Amino acid sequence: MSTSSVKKNFGWNFVLMISGYLFPLLTYPYITRVLGAESLGIGNFVLSIIDYAVLFSTFGIASIGYRYIPQCNEDKEKRNHVFCSLVSLHLIMSVVVLVVYILAVYTLPQLQEHKYLYIVGATKVFLNVFLVEWLFEGMQDFHYITIRTIAIRMAYVIGIFIFIHTSDDYDRYVYITIGQVVINSIINWKYSKRFVTFSFRLSGIKEFVFPVISMGINRILLSFYSTFNVLFLGFACSNLAVGYFTTATKLYSIFIGLISAFNGVLVPHINALIGQGDIEGFKSKVSLSFSLVNVLSIPFTVVAIIMAPEIIRFVAGEGYESAILPFQIISIQITLVGMAQVTENQILLSLKRFKEVLFCTLVSTLFSIGILLFYAKRYAEVAGALAVAIPHFIECILLLYYAKRAMNFEYPLRELLITVLVSIPIVFICFVFKMLCASYLLALSFGVSISFIYYFVIQYYVIKNSFIVSQIDSFLKIKKK
Repeated sequence: MSTSSVKKNFGWNFVLMISGYLFPLLTYPYITRVLGAESLGIGNFVLSIIDYAVLFSTFGIASIGYRYIPQCNEDKEKRNHVFCSLVSLHLIMSVVVLVVYILAVYTLPQLQEHKYLYIVGATKVFLNVFLVEWLFEGMQDFHYITIRTIAIRMAYVIGIFIFIHTSDDYDRYVYITIGQVVINSIINWKYSKRFVTFSFRLSGIKEFVFPVISMGINRILLSFYSTFNVLFLGFACSNLAVGYFTTATKLYSIFIGLISAFNGVLVPHINALIGQGDIEGFKSKVSLSFSLVNVLSIPFTVVAIIMAPEIIRFVAGEGYESAILPFQIISIQITLVGMAQVTENQILLSLKRFKEVLFCTLVSTLFSIGILLFYAKRYAEVAGALAVAIPHFIECILLLYYAKRAMNFEYPLRELLITVLVSIPIVFICFVFKMLCASYLLALSFGVSISFIYYFVIQYYVIKNSFIVSQIDSFLKIKKK
């Protein structure tokens, strides 16, 4: 793939990322205010149970799919083989998981109160087989992904405002959220027929079993940073704690969206380079990714921590003050997550170092479980946040160690230090506006906007960061035309 194609895909993913900011900012403030922390906690707890079933049914299929598909290049027969084998395996696993899921719904006392919601959630578990998002990511069809996702998100926004009006409407919140996956699955399956033809294949499953199991275990362990935390807090603490914690993590996920967007574009491209034997091109893209993580994540981290009270109040409203500290703790790891995404997805998994990735995830997961077991009942949502941040730090260190052994690369430490130094004045800018502005909205607006204007001016004129310069110059050329 050419550099222009990468830029085009990043452009589409950038649009997708902006929509990922915009739509939650339209809906989440409304949801938090209408439902309240407790009803929001109920809804998110139910969704986390459903998502866990989806996690076990999907296992590592998506992670393997969007790495193997690019390596097929233009070989349609090979692509069809990969697709049919993975979907067949997914179908078998989903049937098994659904049986266990239904049994759990009818036997576990904690699930009886909202049994009807879990039964509806079974449709998401099954239809997720036909989502096949990994096919389009692997084929780097980001134009389709972006257009479809934005359309579905718009429908979601409309549904939220039309059907949710009181705290008792948490069931509708669950239905609408599940509905996104159902509609996506139907549309994706129909669109996939342009590139592949499905036929159930048992013969091709065997070669994918080990990679899928390896990645599946890794994904399940990683879920301890997100889904399991919600489950544990729901069982051990209260729906209120779930509401605070999920509010903090929701906001964090918005901040991490930009980095994930760029990573999503480069992973299929990097795997295509490996398939072609272009090692130097591979190393070049990895270096670019690390530089981008440093440049983009650090100012986001600083702003999120300093402006956390204003951000929480703006997005969630009154009554969510207990989400401020968890949000600050989780925000510390924005840079760490970016580094981990590059190291794991672009280096280790692309080089098929599944065992090393699994070990890193296992170690960090044990720390996460330990923090939850010892501190969740006492510190609730704060313990949940620590169970995310601390293990991520440990995981990041381990991943960098194994990546260094797998591929001899030099981490851009000098660039990291420069970016940290450049970001320090952002602390003072934010605090000045917090003190000067009587309204939290004005403090948030001026603090964030002035901080990023300062940061990008310094990066463009003083540091002369190549990525920032190229992106701003490209934007200015477009405007002139």
